[in-house]
Amino acid sequence: MSTRPDPAAPGERRTIVLVGATSGIGWHAALRLGALGHRLILVGRDGRRGERIISEVLGTRGADPGSVFLRGDVATRAGIEAVVRGIRARTDAVDTLINNAGVMVPRRQVTSEGHELNLAVHHLAPYTMTGLLLPLLERGDGRIVNTNSEGHRTTMTGGGVDLDFDDLQSERHYGLFLTYSRTKLANLLFTYEFHRRYPHLTIVAVHPGMVRTRLLRGVRNPALWLLNRVGRLTLTRPAEGARPLVHLATADRVANGRYHDRFTPTASSAQSMSRAGAERLWQITEGLRGPLTQSPAGGD
Repeated sequence: MSTRPDPAAPGERRTIVLVGATSGIGWHAALRLGALGHRLILVGRDGRRGERIISEVLGTRGADPGSVFLRGDVATRAGIEAVVRGIRARTDAVDTLINNAGVMVPRRQVTSEGHELNLAVHHLAPYTMTGLLLPLLERGDGRIVNTNSEGHRTTMTGGGVDLDFDDLQSERHYGLFLTYSRTKLANLLFTYEFHRRYPHLTIVAVHPGMVRTRLLRGVRNPALWLLNRVGRLTLTRPAEGARPLVHLATADRVANGRYHDRFTPTASSAQSMSRAGAERLWQITEGLRGPLTQSPAGGD
């Protein structure tokens, strides 16, 4: 096991866990971070693409030879626990955790635990991954970067976004855009509440821009078809969308506890600022996944 008792000082190479590294902005963020010499633990569900990205990272001049890829499905607690055991076997300190996994599916899907997939990936996964890695983050520089979206504010088809606490699992109503947006709002509420409870650590959320990624592949929707056709000219390339993630993961200083529109700290929606809503969501999440600092099964 490689150890480092002291957190990374400004400008030093960091140990970075990047969840959602096998496509889109995660892929390009991994390449950029690898080229900067940071030690990467890349996490993704697609093993074939994972082997490709880690091979590219290690082939970059100046790459840290200790960088690895861990295959895992973060949609379930069991999947996250398996990933965390792999991380803990390789390091006892994490400087930056990037929660970047994302989904968008046309019809409601549930995980093996019975949770709606958007909620599981966008909210429950960052909550659980952050909690299980908390001891390692405490030993490192203790920074968390959550990939969010302007979708937390309004859906792609228009209209404000708020949580329906009586239907968090979208059992009564599932909408492609609405469910995605609500779960991004949940992620932002978690970000702010974590900051209030752990102010000595650094946590930020970031909208990387309207990025052309694999997220919408296979989604049949007229509005998305038009967006895809026009978006090839107007949407941000994934390599460009990765830049804010890399900056927030490695910069000497960032605006702690803030939502960033790319590189700029920006006011998020009024709904995301609700302390009562954040506390209620935290309590519900503890009921679904246990306390934030609960030890992983088979852990120390």
